[in-house]
Amino acid sequence: DDLITLTHLHEPAVVHCLRRRYQYDKIYTSTGPILLALNPFKHCTSIYSESMMKKYWDRGEKSMLHSASASSSEEKKSDEHMLEEAELPPHVYSIADNTFRLMISKLEESNSMVRSAGRGAATAMQGFNQSILVSGESGAGKTVTTKFIMQYLANLSQRSSDSKKRNVGGGRNGKTIERRGSITKTVNIEQQVLKSNPILESFGNARTIRNDNSSRFGKFIEIQFTNTGSLVGASIETYLLEKVRLITQTEGERNYHIFYELLQGMEEDQLDNYFISDYTAEDFNMTNKSGTYDRRDGVDDCETYQDLLEAMDTMGFAPEEQKDILAITCAVLHSSNLTFNSLSADESEIDRENPHLEPVLSLMGFTAENLNRALCYFSIVAGKEKHTRSLPKQKAEKGTEALIKATYGALFTYLVQRINASITLKDEKSQRGSRGSSGKTKAATIGVLDIFGFESFKVNSFEQLCINYCNEALQQQFNLF
Repeated sequence: DDLITLTHLHEPAVVHCLRRRYQYDKIYTSTGPILLALNPFKHCTSIYSESMMKKYWDRGEKSMLHSASASSSEEKKSDEHMLEEAELPPHVYSIADNTFRLMISKLEESNSMVRSAGRGAATAMQGFNQSILVSGESGAGKTVTTKFIMQYLANLSQRSSDSKKRNVGGGRNGKTIERRGSITKTVNIEQQVLKSNPILESFGNARTIRNDNSSRFGKFIEIQFTNTGSLVGASIETYLLEKVRLITQTEGERNYHIFYELLQGMEEDQLDNYFISDYTAEDFNMTNKSGTYDRRDGVDDCETYQDLLEAMDTMGFAPEEQKDILAITCAVLHSSNLTFNSLSADESEIDRENPHLEPVLSLMGFTAENLNRALCYFSIVAGKEKHTRSLPKQKAEKGTEALIKATYGALFTYLVQRINASITLKDEKSQRGSRGSSGKTKAATIGVLDIFGFESFKVNSFEQLCINYCNEALQQQFNLF
């Protein structure tokens, strides 16, 4: 289970050990405090079940009781024997549980110092906050691993809160949201944190050659806890969204999931409202470049579209807000099919006969004249004078591509900010010591960094250079630590 125990710790021995374990579906292997995970490329429901979670919960609780209450040598021996019987194989749940327990132990030490020596003594104590780095090349399984970590921590918090509710008799704080059809439902913060994943995956994940649900951005998730271990919020930071994918995709890859989900999952009246009832993914330049339209992992785009809508409802997105988000997404689709007419060698204009022009104008709220001026002309400021010059057809087309990337990038940023507004416990409240609606304050955090996958293509753009350089810098930070 731990490579450190190998007699000969060198590359051939490590690879041989990992291969043999992989053949027996043992995808997790420890090497000291680091967990190695091999992507099984299949569903392994048995090792991610509720019963499996419970085994690691129980072991973690026994471990904390052992360290806190064992006083005599006989008690220690008895507890050690109990822990040996509870020995479990390496697992991502174990990493998440150890991180949570370490955070709780640090907080308990701090609380003890406050009680014994006053608040000033605890201020000097550091180490409440913990972090987990999920690193690997593209297709290694980082995104799914991050979801398992979040799921475990959320369920652990829920388990802890339910236990306290039974002991104290209190209720579980929740937020009432309005869903479709004016139906209201109460959701807790754990549900909302987990429901951020379908939204980010629809707008930020895509099928690649190696992976059918590859995150095309990096993200840092800060999960916030009270001093008793209750999850009270989360904050998500994203970086380096792969915008070049909006314009072109390698053979065998797809654009972002959301475009295929809309075309497959929308009802007929919605398709009409967004002017896409007569189109399929094969009709848009954004989605037909690679000739790939489905997923190899058996996931249905119709189902993930319904998951997206449910997630937006759970996060508290208003119906009108959801319509605007989908309208902008469909407008981006139509924008990829805009065409231009050459008026001369250095002058062009938007093709007014193009059937995709009207949907773009209607969904985005533009006028044809303003859009034509933005894409087919540019301005030069010299001193106090401003000169407007026309652009040739090729440059106008490049301008359209830039508009698509800027619009989608702004939409993705808005979604992240909107998610944070729903799930983040406001810092200013915790700094003043005041309490939010849930009556809880943030005491510590667990940060989960899901870095972008390392990749090298036949043709690597400047954007790919920035992605790989950023990953290398993050990996160096991890190596130094």
